[in-house]
Amino acid sequence: MSLRAFTALELPPELQQQLARLQDDLKSAVPPRSVRWVRADGIHLTLKFYGDVVPERLALLRAGLDRAAAGCAPMQLSVEGAGVFPNASRPSVIWAGVGGELEALGRLQAAVEAEAIALGFKPEDRPYKPHLTLGRVNPEARAGQPQALQAALARARGKRLGSFRPQYLSLMNSELRAGGSVYKQLYTTALAAA
Repeated sequence: MSLRAFTALELPPELQQQLARLQDDLKSAVPPRSVRWVRADGIHLTLKFYGDVVPERLALLRAGLDRAAAGCAPMQLSVEGAGVFPNASRPSVIWAGVGGELEALGRLQAAVEAEAIALGFKPEDRPYKPHLTLGRVNPEARAGQPQALQAALARARGKRLGSFRPQYLSLMNSELRAGGSVYKQLYTTALAAA
């Protein structure tokens, strides 16, 4: 039995509440059921998605995360703005942006990625773009998104929702359910002392 695993920085509850308010604003701009919204308590900053991992490899992953975390100090990050991937005319993911000490975040993500590659996990084929996924647009609703979504995203573009200073890396399990993914923390390791 394998687990869908990933490494993330978790958000404080007050920031998740701010993101829930942003989601509510965006929900009012799209037709019902056109977007699968991420539950606010599950919004996190993904650093590496591993895919299916057999339980016997979790100890190796934990050790790799310990090494990655030991070389990176906590950083100040902010949540600001919103947008879509891949583009506004055919959105598939609606996201909130991440700002702040992005060079430090990049070093942490690169360390996590290097540890994963050393353990035989597939390297990411795209450059890392830090973001918080708010929702996934259903494929049948991607074409011709309403102008209201564009306007809601424009309103959110310059808005700063808050900041956080993560102290831990978290190894997470993603369990796919009918109502959306449910995330469970499998392991945490502290970032190096500042």
